[in-house]
Amino acid sequence: MDEAARQSAEQTRRMRAMMDSMPCGVIALDHAGQVLDASERATGLLNMALPAGTDFASALGDQFSLTEVLRREDIERGFDLHVDDTTLWVQANACADSAIGMVVTVTDVSPFSRSVDERAMSLRFLLHDLRSPLNSISALTQLDSSDPEAFERCGGMQQITQLAHYVLSLGEQFIFSSVAEHLNTRDFRRFDLRATLRQIASQLEVTATYYGVPLRLWLSDSSPVWVNGMRNFAARAIQNVIDNAVRASPRGDPVTVSLRHVDGFAEVIVNDRAGGLPGLREAGGRINRFDTLGKKSATGFGLGLKLAVQIVELHAGTLYAELNENGGTTFVLRLPCLNAGSARVPGGGSLVDADRALHASRE
Repeated sequence: MDEAARQSAEQTRRMRAMMDSMPCGVIALDHAGQVLDASERATGLLNMALPAGTDFASALGDQFSLTEVLRREDIERGFDLHVDDTTLWVQANACADSAIGMVVTVTDVSPFSRSVDERAMSLRFLLHDLRSPLNSISALTQLDSSDPEAFERCGGMQQITQLAHYVLSLGEQFIFSSVAEHLNTRDFRRFDLRATLRQIASQLEVTATYYGVPLRLWLSDSSPVWVNGMRNFAARAIQNVIDNAVRASPRGDPVTVSLRHVDGFAEVIVNDRAGGLPGLREAGGRINRFDTLGKKSATGFGLGLKLAVQIVELHAGTLYAELNENGGTTFVLRLPCLNAGSARVPGGGSLVDADRALHASRE
């Protein structure tokens, strides 16, 4: 074998080794679109032979009964093929090599394709679930214009508010589920739980005023309480718990929010006097699952709590509810604390007592 032939054989060997090492199937085409070489993975995924000299576009069209002849720009743009239960993505890239015109990659994208199909199905279900409350809101607004008395008998603005809250909760659940599937701990960031609580209380002040429920926030000081996670999600979980407590409370009865440290966790405590959650007494005065609450309320009272549980568990925390001495419910939302000592209260007192003492010292 002369030197030129030896070098050509060595180049072919190296190209085949490179193609076989790729996680996807690889096909090398010349400038006319004919096959120069194809890896075993490529022929296996396509379930077809691709000997050298084969016109790739024509062979692919015959194998998959394509209605249109593939053009070079079609292959460069990329397209999907279905082989039994497998979805393949085929795409080419131009090559600077003088002998190779294009390199075609064949990738199994079945998991991604199934995920897209499942998401589309979930979206259809969401749209179906949204139709009923949105139709009710539309009917109520029309009734307000045509028959104000009937509008009030049907619940008036309070009913519209509850339906809107339910719609928002459904949307939040869908968004959370969509993000949580792909969430990784590298997406977590440190944030100040104490500052987050202040912001949430400020945002809920209008809602509390509308329902005539005093919202009281007890914090011992202004030092940061650092936790690790997705701040927007964690804030939404806390907001859902407080919001549910406010909406369930009789006018004039306060909802109190405080913060304490227990065993390396920062605990957000939400107290109400709303008579206790359904099933709380039957469960021995404490529950940590809220799966049945949504079935007992047309306004989706339990949906926000179930979403809160999912978010808290995603952050390696817990959420539970128990009866309190005021005949209401105490919600305890626990998140791992990065600076556990900062949330401690000297002398072992509660943060509520410490906060009251702090306020008294300022007066």
